[in-house]
Amino acid sequence: MTARKKRAVRPQAKTLRHRFLYTDVTPEEYDAIRKYCRERGISVSQFVADLLLQDAKKPKPKRHQKVVLKPELKLTPEQIDRLELLARLHQKDIGEYIQEVLEPELQLQRLHAPVQTRMLRFYLSDEEHGVVMKHIKESGISARNYAAMLTLRAIGKAPQKRNK
Repeated sequence: MTARKKRAVRPQAKTLRHRFLYTDVTPEEYDAIRKYCRERGISVSQFVADLLLQDAKKPKPKRHQKVVLKPELKLTPEQIDRLELLARLHQKDIGEYIQEVLEPELQLQRLHAPVQTRMLRFYLSDEEHGVVMKHIKESGISARNYAAMLTLRAIGKAPQKRNK
């Protein structure tokens, strides 16, 4: 007889969790999320809903405060020369030039790209739904994209379980 893993159950809400939201993820992301949840013995719905509720309860950082980001770009020597030349012609350093080129994309109200996605549904109570929707509205990102972003961040930061 094998011992069953005990599932981590979400605390009981005051009302039924009959409200739901969707998030869009790629098929590869969906498989990674399911694997992550299966390893931890929780449902996908519980995982996404808990992430959003935890994020909504965190103190809010100032949304317009600048943060330094240092991406790693893989360019050929020829591409580096062209990038340096473009930056010099625009009288900027490389970082300022890249930011100037990206700025119009970051200012778009609707973020979208041609990618094949799959809907993932998660359930919330009326109270949880209100808290989450208020938080997402303040973020300025659509609910579908915000939930996917949080989920993928959490999976990326999670320590991998070892197989014994």
